[in-house]
Amino acid sequence: MRTTEVAPESQEVEERRTTKLHSAKRIALRVLIDAMAVMVALFSASIIRFEIMGESPALRDGWSYPLLTLVCVPVWLSLFWLYGLYEPRQVLSPVNEFKQVFHGVVAGTVVLLISDSVLRLNLARGWALLAMFCGFVVLGGERLAVRKSLHFLRRRGGDTTRTLVLGANHEGRTVANTLEREGWLGYEIVGFLDDDLPSDEKIDESHKVLGPVADVKKVIAQRDVNLVLIAATAFEATRLNKLFWELQDCDVDLQITSGTVDLLASRMTVQSVAGVPLLYVRRTGISALQQTMKRAMDFAGSLVLIALLSPLLIGIALWIRTDSKGPAIFKQMRAGRDGKPFVCWKFRTMVADAEQQLPELEHLSEGPGLLFKLKEDPRVTKTGKWLRRYSLDELGQLMNVLRGEMSLVGPRPALPSEVEQYDDWVRNRLRVKPGMTGLWQISGRAETSFADYIRYDLFYIQNWSLSLDLWILWRTFRAVLSTEGAH
Repeated sequence: MRTTEVAPESQEVEERRTTKLHSAKRIALRVLIDAMAVMVALFSASIIRFEIMGESPALRDGWSYPLLTLVCVPVWLSLFWLYGLYEPRQVLSPVNEFKQVFHGVVAGTVVLLISDSVLRLNLARGWALLAMFCGFVVLGGERLAVRKSLHFLRRRGGDTTRTLVLGANHEGRTVANTLEREGWLGYEIVGFLDDDLPSDEKIDESHKVLGPVADVKKVIAQRDVNLVLIAATAFEATRLNKLFWELQDCDVDLQITSGTVDLLASRMTVQSVAGVPLLYVRRTGISALQQTMKRAMDFAGSLVLIALLSPLLIGIALWIRTDSKGPAIFKQMRAGRDGKPFVCWKFRTMVADAEQQLPELEHLSEGPGLLFKLKEDPRVTKTGKWLRRYSLDELGQLMNVLRGEMSLVGPRPALPSEVEQYDDWVRNRLRVKPGMTGLWQISGRAETSFADYIRYDLFYIQNWSLSLDLWILWRTFRAVLSTEGAH
């Protein structure tokens, strides 16, 4: 009995066909869900306008509102498609997605009103306006629910975008690690291509160089790649242009980094100047008014938290005193804004002579760079382990925030000995007050490297806003409840 073998080329073609079919099914499902949402929105408008508010003016030429609803559904879906809501593998922020939904719903309403004027349907204007309002609510809610479902699925390894990174330089590695760390985005890095590194060289524990950039088409087919991410700083302009042409016939999406990994996307817009795409970067820096607003939020927030948590703070202090000898509050000199020293307050989690024992343990440090960290630190008390697990030892710093020495959100307060070893680049983190929490603390905390720790702090300073502070506070609350990265 003879067996037939499938040629590698045929297998690759079959895999690509399967990928396209999966993408088509996914788009069809999104269209179907949107169609149901549009019908719900328009029928809801009919119920509100004609059943609850009363009066039902008849349409002309045999038209009815149920029939008009059925006609509107494909029209609205077509407009959503024109506004880019059905791109195969788009990654939109919630704000941008709602903007596109907003534009699509408004355009659908405008088409409805224009059709009424042309065909003289005698359409109830109140119904059209209610249809637009219900469209915002229902479609916005539906899109949010789908987004949350996709986030849930992606965190568990489903609905991934298999991504090939061209360029294994600092920018390529940083962007790849950042995207893959945020599991809800669904990026799955299959590997790197780079001309300056040998094949099979390890980039980190789970990724390696798959070959030179010239092998990009072959690797796309072999690894079933959905998206190619190009690190712009790894290539000259002429080489980038050649890559665009090489990838033009490949069934993959293409993303290119901006070369500015430390700038928030909201600060940049692409502008066409003489036909050349240029990045416009909004000016940064915390103005006097913004500093006043931040200080007001710090003062009010710390005052309210101290008042609300006072029973808990007293209980923690008594628990520490009964568990081990020594004061409940641990005071340590730290570097504040511009390197100005201040006394930082924390609830004591170690034995009273912990500072004297430090020289004996420094060689065991597991922390990034200059930071001393030890997962199983013998100096930590039983109470201290519990307090650290939920970050309750940090609550003592509320007094520093109230006094204006620290902020609720900001870079980690550094030791003076650490500051002495800073170079000019790292010293930039002293431009603002240190904080009780920050980007580093909510981004893996002890699992991040020293370079990430510095990059997160400088990113925060470069892109500061009150909304960013509120987002960090919310993420901190979630991280504390899940004990994520704490030890």
